[in-house]
Amino acid sequence: MKKIYLTLSFICICTQMLFSNNIENGEPTQLKKGDWFTIEFDSHPEDYSTPQDSVDYHSLLGLKKLAFKCEVSAINDKLIKLNFKFERLFVVNEYGEYFDSYFSQDATYKSDDFQIEAAINLTNDSINFISADKDFDRYTYATFSREVDIQGNRVSTTESSRSIPLIIMKSLLDTYLKNWQRNDYQTPLKSSGDIKVADFSTYRILESNLQIMPNFHLYVNIEKGLLGEKFSIYETKLAGYGPFEVTRILDSEITGENNNLSFYLPEQKILSFIYNSERIEFVATPNDSLHLNINLNSQESKNIISSKYQGDQHVLSVVSKEFKSPGAFPNDLYHIYSADSAIQFMNEQLNQNLKLVNSFKSQLTATFYRQVLMSLYYINATQTLYWYDHRKEQPKYSDLSHSVAFQNIHPIYDYIVKPAYYDYYTRNVTYNKFNPGYESVSTNQGFTRNFDTVEDYDMYDILYWGYPKYFILKENIRAQLEHNGIKSTKENYDKFLANCKYPPFLSEIKSYYEEIKEIEPGASIFDLPLNFTNHKNYKRNSGKYKIVAFPGQRSSLEKKKLVENISAVVEKLNLEDKLEMIVLSDNESNPSSSDEDFPASDNFETLHVDYQSMSKVWEDRNTLKMYFQSLLIISPDNIIISRNNNGWNIIEIISEYIEAQNQPKSHENRKAMILGAFISLLGTGLLAWLIIKINNRRIKKRESARRKLSELELKAIRSQMNPHFIFNAMGSIQNLMNHGKTEKANLYLSSFARLMRMVLSSSNKKLVSLSDELELIRLYLELEQLRVDFKFKFDVKEDVDPETEEIPGMLLQPFVENAVIHGITPKGEGIIEVDISKSETDLVCSISDDGVGIDPAKTGNGNGLAMKFAEKRINLLSEQLKTRMKLKVENRSVSEGKSGTKVTLIIPVE
Repeated sequence: MKKIYLTLSFICICTQMLFSNNIENGEPTQLKKGDWFTIEFDSHPEDYSTPQDSVDYHSLLGLKKLAFKCEVSAINDKLIKLNFKFERLFVVNEYGEYFDSYFSQDATYKSDDFQIEAAINLTNDSINFISADKDFDRYTYATFSREVDIQGNRVSTTESSRSIPLIIMKSLLDTYLKNWQRNDYQTPLKSSGDIKVADFSTYRILESNLQIMPNFHLYVNIEKGLLGEKFSIYETKLAGYGPFEVTRILDSEITGENNNLSFYLPEQKILSFIYNSERIEFVATPNDSLHLNINLNSQESKNIISSKYQGDQHVLSVVSKEFKSPGAFPNDLYHIYSADSAIQFMNEQLNQNLKLVNSFKSQLTATFYRQVLMSLYYINATQTLYWYDHRKEQPKYSDLSHSVAFQNIHPIYDYIVKPAYYDYYTRNVTYNKFNPGYESVSTNQGFTRNFDTVEDYDMYDILYWGYPKYFILKENIRAQLEHNGIKSTKENYDKFLANCKYPPFLSEIKSYYEEIKEIEPGASIFDLPLNFTNHKNYKRNSGKYKIVAFPGQRSSLEKKKLVENISAVVEKLNLEDKLEMIVLSDNESNPSSSDEDFPASDNFETLHVDYQSMSKVWEDRNTLKMYFQSLLIISPDNIIISRNNNGWNIIEIISEYIEAQNQPKSHENRKAMILGAFISLLGTGLLAWLIIKINNRRIKKRESARRKLSELELKAIRSQMNPHFIFNAMGSIQNLMNHGKTEKANLYLSSFARLMRMVLSSSNKKLVSLSDELELIRLYLELEQLRVDFKFKFDVKEDVDPETEEIPGMLLQPFVENAVIHGITPKGEGIIEVDISKSETDLVCSISDDGVGIDPAKTGNGNGLAMKFAEKRINLLSEQLKTRMKLKVENRSVSEGKSGTKVTLIIPVE
């Protein structure tokens, strides 16, 4: 009954929204099959009131978003059929646990699982259900909590189940439904409204194929001298130097002195009005009317903006004009050589900027204030890391604990605020430019090595989660497309499309893929909108290979080496008078960027193409997806042979192209055909043998690649497991110190040192003796006895020789650790038993405790980070060693009638 009532609410609400859109004189807009809209409910809507001192604008704790998509599946004058899908759930609860269904693979229900189809009789408002998911009781999801402080005193990770019951959804939608009924079903489709149910307080329409009533009006007063000029409006993104354009919203022509432009805004945005090579940025806020007065004769008065939220407009201009060191790397940092001084300098810069922004706080909207505040932190954090990179030093996190910026950022979910430099920070940290080894810096995951581009994708997929994971995977796909082209990127591209659910990322990467298709090798250079091909020095039909050098800060040595390499290509391939070099530069507007001083060569001619402006350089680079200092190789018939070439493999590239062009297309005489047939017959056997051999080689290569990835995954797990183990042990030391148990702490440290030597020793070995593993466990348990009252005993059967039996290092320790932390510690006392026996060719290891036990319905096969790492490691080891380890976790209250947990691990040893 509850489900029926909820579904009724869904239907009625969405019917109202569909039929009330753009109502004039009470008549609904005509709908058609396929019409749709997305509605989002929000616990903390964007706040356009003045910021309050009592609110923590540094945090997003308590934020929840719930979205649904409604689509018309069929419609006539009496009946409408609607299809409803769950779209998104975003949560950052009061404990900092984070979940976003766009980026999680752990949700029990995805959007395709939650669908309800219904038929509505419009003549009598009756509703009939066609289908519904009868087993759908709640939307269950996993939340992730990672608690890290800057000094490294506390690191913990938990995963737990949470749910959004349907009863809450029902209350939300029921309240909205009653509001609609009070308006006699004639209310136009609203862009936002109040809910105030449970944790949610408002709703808004995110997007729709229907025309939504505008909630923002832009009035532009322009002098007659600009009539006929074209203008564009872009959505922009706040950056260190001010906003920059990311999405074009409108292109039009100025037709009158007074222009009224209206938009629907689901949220506050920064927009740019671009005309006559000029740009005006402003903050566009829902339900605001904003005025621009453009005066050609007055530099000061051309940007006059009148808005209800004037403080936001003013601080937007301050961002790019008055902030201290807004760029990527302040020049003053070049002269600082100590980390303490650098941190102090950055704190001073940040505090000056915060003081400047806070002087306007009473004039700002709370939403924009939060964005600017978080932007300052991310700019400052990125600049600090640039200092470490410039000094070629590793960040020392005892130093960063004094950084105001690092104390106020939460990379795993701050993306929801859209702060400036968030993407820069995430990209640079993840690409290992700074080699971070601390989780709070590296978006909550450690990463200490770079691989090739294709390998990177798999490593990021293993190590990261949430928005940072898919942001970096998206950037990785872009880099693969630019460097390697579509063919070698297709596999990872398809994986990304299959796993990522975030619409902006999907749209961006699909669009980029289509752009790359247009410039793949084989495309004609004259089918592309390029500037340099129209220059007088570019000989369109010279009949020569062209090596096009894009502008870049090349040293004299680099230029000399490049010319020597191209000369060697000409000599080895006999291309005298068949190759020329085209050097692109921006000399006319930026003489300092000149690349004209390339050494002359007797083997080929060098031509120079000067761009009129730097913007044209960027246009060509964006069209071809080229990097500075990269080379473009073009065939004599103006076909792209290679993009983003580094200059060192030109001979291979052109040789392959020539060979492909010289392949015989047909036999021109009978003799050649007979000879070819004869050779073909003789070679059939040899060809079959070669094919089989090549096939076997490919199979071996794939198997080798699979093993390599498996090894990388094992290293990734181990690189996280060891620090986790160490941090837990350090936590025990801290606990003893805090309770004044100095003697025990010293004893613990001494034993801990011996234990660490064993851990480090085993970390470098694939297999260790069983005796070493048991000794490591004994040391660990003795250390834990200093803080927890329990006993332990080992029972190794006579048919087991610990000195000769070998197992993977630290395989048993995580299960023992789990028994202490999750079994014995909550109870306060108990006993842990480690039994080792042999069964035919298997080594049987069991770890038992008489602690509080587990609830399989909640925890599955155990709990704790150590257990999860160990489980995944067992699966990977089984695959890598071509054997099958078996893991069994039992609740002893069920299997033996006593409290506690028993873990049994069966390891094949022969």
